[in-house]
Amino acid sequence: MALKKSLLLHWVLILVAMLTVVGSSLPVVAYANGRVTNFELKTAGPYEIALGTIPPSPSVGSLHFTMSVSHIATNTLVLDAQIVVVGTGPGSSESEIGPIVAANNLQDPSSYDVNTAVDREGTWVFRTTIIDSDGEHSADFQVEVKNASPITGILTLGVLVAFLVVFGLSIRASLGGRRKRSKKQNA
Repeated sequence: MALKKSLLLHWVLILVAMLTVVGSSLPVVAYANGRVTNFELKTAGPYEIALGTIPPSPSVGSLHFTMSVSHIATNTLVLDAQIVVVGTGPGSSESEIGPIVAANNLQDPSSYDVNTAVDREGTWVFRTTIIDSDGEHSADFQVEVKNASPITGILTLGVLVAFLVVFGLSIRASLGGRRKRSKKQNA
């Protein structure tokens, strides 16, 4: 009876470990302005737009923009701007992404966030437009997208497999030791 409970406990632990690994590998929404370290500044009418990306060196896949808008004349941040982002990929003359309305960041109302994805490498042009009572004011930002290195994924997979092998061997050794003890007690 004790052996069945022990075996069940080990299988539950294995299941929890696997769910933890799978859950931690799922993509998360990137709303962290503190992660953007390099902003590009452009003028759009009476405004200055600061745009940064996560990751800092974008690769094919998910892409997050963080922006802030300030009045050039007063150097004050705009907290209620309406910002629309449209993206045009390399070798294309028509927009392929958007229009996407930038959302105010709940943690920092002076920041605006956009989540999107790019499907190929090259120079993407993202037109950022601020809409106000005077009309539309736009600035174009060039973002260089490169293919990601597969080395990171291969290393992650290797570490995961090594962890699972060590975990499996430790469970096997634990069960083997208990079987030997129970055979000695029965003899």
